[in-house]
Amino acid sequence: MAQATIAEFARGAGVPASAVVRFAQAMGFSGYAQMRDLYRSPLELPRPDIAQRLEQLRRHGTARPVTLLAECVEAGRLSLERMLETVDPTRFDRAAGVLARAGLIHVVGPGRCFAVAAHSAYILERVDVPALLHGAFGQVIGAGSVRRGDAVLAIALSPAMQETLDVCAAARGNGAQIVAITDPGVAARLGSSALSLTLVEVEAAGSRPMTATATLAMALAAATGALRADLRKEATASG
Repeated sequence: MAQATIAEFARGAGVPASAVVRFAQAMGFSGYAQMRDLYRSPLELPRPDIAQRLEQLRRHGTARPVTLLAECVEAGRLSLERMLETVDPTRFDRAAGVLARAGLIHVVGPGRCFAVAAHSAYILERVDVPALLHGAFGQVIGAGSVRRGDAVLAIALSPAMQETLDVCAAARGNGAQIVAITDPGVAARLGSSALSLTLVEVEAAGSRPMTATATLAMALAAATGALRADLRKEATASG
């Protein structure tokens, strides 16, 4: 239920959408969305704010800084191993196909994910794939710039930033496709409208090293470039 739209839930239950709304209201919710959030909330656990995480990092690093380095390395190793178990190879191939066929790839990853998003846009540029990095150099993220035939590459970890959700919503409305590198919590919020490649970053001293996220994004960008090159060759041969 955490990922279902009201239409999908109603279809599964075999009732009209209006009956789902009445049921939610009878249970004390304002509507279906609020009832669904009850099931989503366990997937997006609250996290300490940045000040608390920095203090935790400071405490871990004061005694012996190299201990913190070892923790980050171990967290990265575990994250990579888990990623191999959670990312479905077929979905990865599909994601590369969606991006390779897009007229323009809108890369979105504000906040903690911006470094990964920027590197992904850089790789796409290097392999001759048209890409636009949103939010670069202080620019406002332009959700309205996504057009039919484009694709969004959203990089987001819980809690999802509103800018990412806005671009994905605009993409859905404009008929563009969405590929997301994300965790189960954000994947649940995006639902079936996005082709999500899910992973879980292991924490080190209260922070996420982003090792698996960066690795998956780099591999996806490179695979997109290789596939787009193959598509160009096929088009040239047939033309």
